[in-house]
Amino acid sequence: MIICFIAGDKNPGQCGITDYVELLAQQLKKLGHQIERYFIKKDCKALNNFPVADLYSFQFAPYAYANDGVPRRILNLLARKLQNKKVHLNFHEIWVGAYPDAPWIERYKGWRQKREILRFLEIVNPRFITCSNAASMDRIAQAGIQAKYLYLFGNVPYVPSVDISVSSNLRIALFGTPYQKFPYNLLAEKLTEISASLNKPVEFRIIGRQRVNEGIHQIRTISKECNFSLSETGELTIHSISIELQSCDLGLCTTPYDVLGKSGATAAMLEHGLPVIAFDDRDTPKEKLFVFEQFSDQVFLLEEEDFTIRLLAFMQNERKPFFDGVSHTAQEMLKLVG
Repeated sequence: MIICFIAGDKNPGQCGITDYVELLAQQLKKLGHQIERYFIKKDCKALNNFPVADLYSFQFAPYAYANDGVPRRILNLLARKLQNKKVHLNFHEIWVGAYPDAPWIERYKGWRQKREILRFLEIVNPRFITCSNAASMDRIAQAGIQAKYLYLFGNVPYVPSVDISVSSNLRIALFGTPYQKFPYNLLAEKLTEISASLNKPVEFRIIGRQRVNEGIHQIRTISKECNFSLSETGELTIHSISIELQSCDLGLCTTPYDVLGKSGATAAMLEHGLPVIAFDDRDTPKEKLFVFEQFSDQVFLLEEEDFTIRLLAFMQNERKPFFDGVSHTAQEMLKLVG
């Protein structure tokens, strides 16, 4: 089968969707499929040299196709190309403002985005629609769109190594952008409890290139107040990131639990066997929440009463083996195609 991936402007190493497409394409090629890639610049005026394929997999996030997040022109161009074709639409992100107490400007922009998306869906009528997290599944269902879950894998392949550093600290991986709206004080309190139970000092390990933001500032603040150590690797190769993740004891995900599934950085930590600390901001009804079943025992919510007990019990077990998320998602995507 000829599969054509459609994505925003190509930007390897800088754009998660570009890296996602490349890893998935390589895996599908190993399975015997022919792969085409079609990257669209935000300022494109026409879709020239559009590939012929059996399946078109459109990787969608509003801001990947328009600086203002409302990609009307590109959606209209694509709708004409994809009408009456076999299409898979994969939502990496939906529309903005789809959460309680969103500012009115976000809600207005989100309304415009959703209107354009619904119009595109009506014309193209994709064979199947997928997304990667509980919040998106809930909002899409409310909009009358039928979607299936498709796991979003990490972009850090496992690297077997004998050079894993062993630390006497309780080493916590911070991989990915730390968000400001995270209960950092509660995190400090819980880590202090765990540190005392294990008799190990806490060390935050900031992995990879990281821009300074309010989240980083808060990590530094609690580290100073609680005598946690803090180390930074700076920019690393993908192989070096795998080795760093293997040297850590815990992972920290500051992305809210209901959208945890869209974080490739969190997926990489989970795939490397790390237990991951997260939190629920209650933006999505509890009955709609879920995490990929492979990692259901690896995610620990800070606000849960038995958080410390459960996490300590999990850490007594042998580390889980690496989970090949790319292979899993490739197989699941092919099953959906039928």
